[in-house]
Amino acid sequence: MAVYTRSALKTNISSMVSGIVSDTDQNTILNRAVREVLSDIDMRSMKRKTYLVPNLFSDIYDYAAPSDLKDTGIIDVRPQINRGRHDEWRLTIWSEFDRLKQDSRLDRWGEEIEKNRNAWSGESLIAVSETDMIKKVRISRPVDDKNCNIDPLDSVGNWVGYGDGTNLTRDSDNYVKGSACINWDINDAGGTTAGIVNSSLNKFNISDYLADGSVFVWAYIPYPNNITNFKIRIGNDASNYYMIAITTNNEGIVFQPGWNLLRFDLVNKVIIGNPDCSQCSYVAIFMTKDAAKVSETDYRFDDLRIKKGDKYEIIYYSKYGWQNSTGAYLENSTADTDYVNCDTDEIRLIEYKGAELMERRLKNHNEADRYLNLYERYKEIYRQNNPSEALILQQTYHFM
Repeated sequence: MAVYTRSALKTNISSMVSGIVSDTDQNTILNRAVREVLSDIDMRSMKRKTYLVPNLFSDIYDYAAPSDLKDTGIIDVRPQINRGRHDEWRLTIWSEFDRLKQDSRLDRWGEEIEKNRNAWSGESLIAVSETDMIKKVRISRPVDDKNCNIDPLDSVGNWVGYGDGTNLTRDSDNYVKGSACINWDINDAGGTTAGIVNSSLNKFNISDYLADGSVFVWAYIPYPNNITNFKIRIGNDASNYYMIAITTNNEGIVFQPGWNLLRFDLVNKVIIGNPDCSQCSYVAIFMTKDAAKVSETDYRFDDLRIKKGDKYEIIYYSKYGWQNSTGAYLENSTADTDYVNCDTDEIRLIEYKGAELMERRLKNHNEADRYLNLYERYKEIYRQNNPSEALILQQTYHFM
């Protein structure tokens, strides 16, 4: 692929326009030109690939969207190895996704669906959800992911308060999975930790998960203020364990009021003492908090498990049209050494749009209209030769 720096692009466009535009205005106009072209066209040079983080799981639906994902411009979600012949995706709206998402081998009519590592004859769904300026990708496709259920947290049992955690009760009114969750409060002691701990769980083995497994637990957070992080300790006792700390929930966003799925990736573990990963029976789940965070009620934890998942990657169209000299993708160029992510036959689109906008800046609207017409004509030629590969948004309509 040819490399077109911002400096070269300015030189090319300056030779096309009928006047002189200041360097500062050229920089602003070129950023606008690239953004406008990308909003018009799914350019093949803007296709990117990134690994799905974390791995794909059967009953976990929300994943952080790539920061540069263009609108709903997902092209494909594919396993890194052993893709099945009929492994296809349907992009839908978030509400239909919620209705049809699947975490079992049964289809929407309750029929058994063929599923193994290389074949899935059911419906694979994907949606792009954006609320409060936070974008995430929602994925539903049952996979044969490895799973270790540590404790469903349906009853208090041997769980007790950790730090300022107190008043543990079984809550069968507000829970995520199973039949209940553990409800707990923060006392008025003014410490810097609060949560729950169990030192006598049935022994479980996490040796298969230490390299790339993730621990999941649902946390109900009524008041997310003054929380530094959540931590989990898994091991043999209070002196020998693995510890992971997180500052965001599973979707990579700050803790929200209400239910949050917490994900602790074991690759980030800190080893304390000398834990035996095959004989675990100790777990502590707690927050690090400000000492002033006291006397709060109705925190909850539910469904504690470890999962491994399948490795997938997302192919998508990027809205970042530039890269800097180190290869970092940029939405807007900041230096003349940055280069635009275009191949030889695509750079003409940027040049025509840049020339149009510069002529507008010079008040030469006849010339601007000429370059606009050239841009529109070449855009249609480009689209015919390079049709978009993005998944088409589909919605099911029900008639009474």
